[in-house]
Amino acid sequence: DVSLDSIGFNQVEALTANKDDAVVIYSANEPEALKKQGVDVNVLKVSDYSPLVANGLVTNEKTLAANPELVQKMVRATLKGIDYVIAHPDESFELCKKYVENLANADQELQKKVLLNSIEQWKADRPGLTDPASWENMQRILLKMKLLKEPLDLTKAYTNEFIP
Repeated sequence: DVSLDSIGFNQVEALTANKDDAVVIYSANEPEALKKQGVDVNVLKVSDYSPLVANGLVTNEKTLAANPELVQKMVRATLKGIDYVIAHPDESFELCKKYVENLANADQELQKKVLLNSIEQWKADRPGLTDPASWENMQRILLKMKLLKEPLDLTKAYTNEFIP
């Protein structure tokens, strides 16, 4: 039997305390934290089985219509930052210690590994581009799970217009 529980962001604790047999995680982060604690990890990446929508930037229709230049600048700045981190991970890690709460006091080896894992996931032929097929697949799954009541017009849910 399988039961699904909402555990918040306590995946590592839930596994190490044997409260749960499996948890949903960010593949760049929690596996490293578990390995650091000596826990054997078997990661089943959803992306190996089904393309889903990834993280992205969110705004509203009003801002898109009233200030598209701001949106374009935000997208460019974000992608420029990601490109810089990919090219200069050590320097970027040190810089983040000034701005990310508790990073300077965290396990440096672990956090650096999380960054390097994240960088591998950020690499793409065209960074920032979202794939319409992943949106369609995500919608199919959400409908099947009854988390959506009816299909949405996905062309209104996202845009690649601002991706250089």
